[in-house]
Amino acid sequence: MMMARFLALVGLLTAAAGAPAQNAAGPVVTGEHVQLQSGILKESRSLVVSKPAGYDDGTERYPVLYLLDAETHFQYASGIVNFLGENDRIPKMLVVGVASGDIAQRTRDLTTPSTVESDNRFSPGGGGAEAFLSFVAEELVPYIEKNYRTRSYRVLVGHSFGGLFAVYAMIARPKLFSAYIAADPSLYWNNHAVVAQAETFFANSKELQADLYMTAAGGSGEPDAEIRRFTRVLSEKAPVGFRWNFEWMKQDDHMSIPLPSIYRGLETIFEEWRLPQDCLALYDKGGIEAIHKRFREAGGRFGYPERTTPPFTVSLVVYQLSRAGRLEDAAKVLLHDPANYPPPWNQLDALAQAYEKRGDNQQAVRFYLLSLKANPQNEFARKKLIEKGVKIPQP
Repeated sequence: MMMARFLALVGLLTAAAGAPAQNAAGPVVTGEHVQLQSGILKESRSLVVSKPAGYDDGTERYPVLYLLDAETHFQYASGIVNFLGENDRIPKMLVVGVASGDIAQRTRDLTTPSTVESDNRFSPGGGGAEAFLSFVAEELVPYIEKNYRTRSYRVLVGHSFGGLFAVYAMIARPKLFSAYIAADPSLYWNNHAVVAQAETFFANSKELQADLYMTAAGGSGEPDAEIRRFTRVLSEKAPVGFRWNFEWMKQDDHMSIPLPSIYRGLETIFEEWRLPQDCLALYDKGGIEAIHKRFREAGGRFGYPERTTPPFTVSLVVYQLSRAGRLEDAAKVLLHDPANYPPPWNQLDALAQAYEKRGDNQQAVRFYLLSLKANPQNEFARKKLIEKGVKIPQP
């Protein structure tokens, strides 16, 4: 409960200080529409682009999430990305939704050629995935990177045939994207041909720095055969650097699964972007340096080589250590790097009170003095020091 209150208070203060002003009478804009003429596909393709809050007034660059079937998924997917980004669960991102057009166009773009009669009978006109991937690689991505401030980290998200395409893209152009979310992918297509291609690809790949998050919907007993086959391939042949997760979402069906897949997929892929829930276990492995190492390495993987541990994260570690009664460790972390992480006066106050409660008057005085130095207007610390007969240095 104390942790929840602490986070809620900080969240409210952060929101009040950093949230852009909203015009209650103005429209709510979720994205801007773009028409991109494709020489490869010989047609114009509709895009919708969502930018993080503050994008137009800043200079920051952002990773990009490319979303297939934008007509169906863009509104809630961009909301998920913005929500997770604003809460620092993932980096803030640009979202580029690619509209599929009609059913025939979607089938053409997202499937590879099939020799299976039922594929061609129930989903005719397929087989254009190679051309569509060329459009993505040679026209779409260059257009976005020319016209928006991007980082090198790209995520591809697809559902059903879109999930099939995401797996195909991963093995056909493995350097194009950094991560993939495949929601209930149609891996049955062409008698599991993409799964067979993936098996060959992984068998011949020694290293691949990428993430895959895949889900399967509903059912009973066990996931479908093509999903089981693919997870076996991943278990046996995943190369060094490749991370994958599979979740069988029994509570969802094929149509409801995209939303939880995108939310859980982003949280899973970017798990190392944030402090682990059990941060003390990580701290016990190597102190505050283990925390810093986690954030440095995650920054490098996700396209932020300059990233360091956020000051708020250090404060959370101090809070958890204090709450666990580990005051010496809390003090060590709080004062470990005053130049880059100036200790907040209120945490110095809190630590002084914790020492006072323990009966360690010497340390309590020390931290009340540090708190008063950090905030000369801190009348609480001043009063405490006077009560203890401490001569307060003049500013």
